[in-house]
Amino acid sequence: MTVDTGARTHEPLVLTTKEPAQLIGRLTQFPPRGDLYRLQNPVDLVLPDNPDTTIATIERFPVKIGGL
Repeated sequence: MTVDTGARTHEPLVLTTKEPAQLIGRLTQFPPRGDLYRLQNPVDLVLPDNPDTTIATIERFPVKIGGL
């Protein structure tokens, strides 16, 4: 992912999750073949050296597990 910060620097913007992301869904078969999962809660992203300030939030992140 590229994040345009507007700064004229070539340093990468490194963010980490404040809390682990958790997916929820319904497993219909094992191994999974195309089952859809979604985030249980939005995921806050923070700078590693400043975990108290949220920089961005991932609201939705649909995931397809298994299959092609």
